Amino acid sequence: MTKPVANDPSALTRLLNSDEFKFTENFGRKTQSLVFDSRTIKALYEFLVKYKIDYVDYPISSGKESVVFKAQLKGRPIALKIYKMSTLKFQNIRIYIDGDYRFAKERISRSKFVYVWARKEFSNLQSLTEAGVRCPVPIAFHKNLLAMSFIGTKQRAAPQIKDAVFDASAVYREVSEMMRNTYQKAGIVHADLSEYNILYYRKRSYFIDVAQGVTVQHPSADIFLKRDISNITQFFIKKGVDCSTEDLYRYIKED
Repeated sequence: MTKPVANDPSALTRLLNSDEFKFTENFGRKTQSLVFDSRTIKALYEFLVKYKIDYVDYPISSGKESVVFKAQLKGRPIALKIYKMSTLKFQNIRIYIDGDYRFAKERISRSKFVYVWARKEFSNLQSLTEAGVRCPVPIAFHKNLLAMSFIGTKQRAAPQIKDAVFDASAVYREVSEMMRNTYQKAGIVHADLSEYNILYYRKRSYFIDVAQGVTVQHPSADIFLKRDISNITQFFIKKGVDCSTEDLYRYIKED
């Protein structure tokens, strides 16, 4: 695909007509229309030009609130996350924004809350990265778009731990330590941690999808932490690991 040129009025048209916007058979037309509304198309064009992204390749994951594409920046693969303007509901995510001191002075309108959501995930990824917690390294964000490092091989993205083969006891210890460092060093609670939001690549785990993550000072931080702990221990108990919610909670919280 030819990279768009800022001064070329036909570049956006060429981009929209290219194969980059044709989904595989697993992505229906309804999802396609929800992802690429007019605001997202404009934001994507601005993003490609500003950050000189080589091209957008293909979708690697899709959910109710976002779609993640593999893209290329300066010859290297990256992940480009697009938050859906049509399906990300303000009432569903408000609980993760209200009470977060980082956004306390910000007036968040219903038309712009998706942009705040993208910025929130970028900020959380920065905090985790600085704390040494493995996760996609944030690169840039713009409106409802977020670019981050790609985790996987040239052929495919890394699998979620629910689909990976690994030593369950070793990975449980690793994930437990990552949860502890997320809490104590990054000052963040993931708030949606499960086997669906952990990737496994080259015998290491990576936390993903951290937009809803809250600071440990958030009024509901402990509730979210206990929910994360419950999800993780239930998954690993099914894998044959001897663990408990009480022990993991104590390990994460203790000095």
